[in-house]
Amino acid sequence: MDSRIFDGLNPEQKEAVMAPDGPALVLAGAGSGKTRVLTHRVAWLFEKGVPAHRVLVLTFTKKASRVMQQRLVDLLTGPQVLLWSGTFHHVGYRLLREFGNRIGFSGTPVVIDREDQVDLVKTVLAGMTESARKEMAPAGTILNVISLSKNLQTPVEDVIYDRFPSLIPHIEEVRRLESEYEGRKKAARLADFDDLLTGWLAILESGLDVLEVLRKRFRFILVDEYQDTNPLQARILDLLASEHKSLFVVGDDSQSIYSFRGAHVENILTFPERYPEARIYRLETNYRSTPPILDLANRIILGNERRIEKTLRAHQENKGQSPQAVGLYSDADQAHYIGSTVEQLLDGGTLPAEIAILYRSHYLSLPVQFELARRKIPFSVTSGLRFYEQAHIKDVLAHLRLIQNPRDYLALTRLLRMIPRMGERSAEKLVKALESVEDVFIALTEDSFLKTSPGLAREGIKKLGERLVSLRSIHQKGDATVGVLVMEILENGYRRDLYDIREDPEDRESDLAAFAEQLDELTDLEGFLGEITLLENLEEMALAKSSEPDRVVLSTIHQAKGLEWDQVFLLSMNEGIFPSEKSAARSRDLEEERRLFYVAVTRARKELMLCVPESSSSRGRAERLYPSRFLSEIGPDLVSEVRYESWNF
Repeated sequence: MDSRIFDGLNPEQKEAVMAPDGPALVLAGAGSGKTRVLTHRVAWLFEKGVPAHRVLVLTFTKKASRVMQQRLVDLLTGPQVLLWSGTFHHVGYRLLREFGNRIGFSGTPVVIDREDQVDLVKTVLAGMTESARKEMAPAGTILNVISLSKNLQTPVEDVIYDRFPSLIPHIEEVRRLESEYEGRKKAARLADFDDLLTGWLAILESGLDVLEVLRKRFRFILVDEYQDTNPLQARILDLLASEHKSLFVVGDDSQSIYSFRGAHVENILTFPERYPEARIYRLETNYRSTPPILDLANRIILGNERRIEKTLRAHQENKGQSPQAVGLYSDADQAHYIGSTVEQLLDGGTLPAEIAILYRSHYLSLPVQFELARRKIPFSVTSGLRFYEQAHIKDVLAHLRLIQNPRDYLALTRLLRMIPRMGERSAEKLVKALESVEDVFIALTEDSFLKTSPGLAREGIKKLGERLVSLRSIHQKGDATVGVLVMEILENGYRRDLYDIREDPEDRESDLAAFAEQLDELTDLEGFLGEITLLENLEEMALAKSSEPDRVVLSTIHQAKGLEWDQVFLLSMNEGIFPSEKSAARSRDLEEERRLFYVAVTRARKELMLCVPESSSSRGRAERLYPSRFLSEIGPDLVSEVRYESWNF
């Protein structure tokens, strides 16, 4: 056997790699080398003589699959490559091509994207009465309900009661919409992404002959990030492994943070119950963080009742600094403190890319983005978009720009293109025609003008005109803040646009509500729009002199999972913010918030700063904030409590 298979493995990793045939649960704590174990396990199977086509490796991202393939090439002397490796959806697609005829798919399925799905649901909604359409949730919300129903393997009504209570009066209508949506897809021989998984399950359940073929083909099944699987994926895996039981899963229940996507932490928590003969391996040696940071992480997770016991131990001997709980007067001081401290770190030789500012919700980063831009500190946001570059923020800004200047045809063109059935050329022709009218907003509402526009888009154009007229009227009264205008945009039609045409509409709506609060003290619209232009110019000046690795990172905690930095700032450790206000009502949600905190803490290698502002002025007045309950759970013995006042900067 090639000795390189065990090179660089510690004893607990080696033991997991050499696990005997049968079910195995590898509890891989943060920074413990789970990808290394999974890759070396595959190499070990190949060296034992297992053919590549008998091995199935499932990951959650294409990147993870590519990394594993490359590591295998580097690790093995022979030409062995994984023939069945990729995301669940990728493998499901391949199996639908091969066995789709068993469940009504003939040939290669045509997979539609989210935009096509929304259009299809809109077509179904168009068949409802006008009054029913007005009461019904937007297409995007309906799709989210249908998707969760499939992935959670639970009826639509259960999803509504649990996650969409506003739809409870419309359960029967949603059921009918679901039925017609599925029927239209089937009639057109179309599949959405969820169908790649439900189709895979249907293939397995279509007959014992197919099930036996796939059980024998996938004699060894390995799964990465098992804590992120949903009930549908768990059912597929359990069926595939129901005979040989050779299911090798790697994950960490303490890092299960994606329930909003359907991830089900119970899959990993109940694995030993579903597979009583399973061997459990614990990877507890952390190669990332200092002992004080790991002590904090271990203490955090003790607050969860539903967990599997494990304790992270630091590989590095350097004791390091204790995490800091930084007391601040306000969220404005928080931004100032971070900007000043980041400057000091950079002046001291720390690389920008080794500094991360993490937060529970994206809106919390807004003051920090302003502060970094003013100080000309280059930064990037892990989503690839800074706050004002996000589509929903640009949509709202387009409304505000038009209120300030009705002849801002760039802003108007953006809003017109959002209207269903409005093509790019039609929008350009309409804008051209508006150049000769006296009042742009009124023209958009008049039938005489609308006759020159595309027939199918006229209703949407008129509603946009009415929205702009209303916004202008509110603004002209002179006492409306910018925050009030933002909320008026949301309430007066844009919320439906948001759910119809944008991904993750719930998160975007929360963003806008928080954005409005940040602006609730500003009454100078012109000054606000000018400040945004200044911010963008400052950002461009800073970014022009930097490459991507030379930027400080801003990220939500969800997007930061799997990443690490030397210095980590965690914003607004306040009750109602982290944990979020919504999570306090149910213990299962609170436990996920605690796991999210655990993930945030374990992103730090050397230093961790927990920011605790005492007040917020986001609503135009001082609002008292209280420390997060998580800080009291940690206790004062594991953190250094420090205080920063504005004059200390």
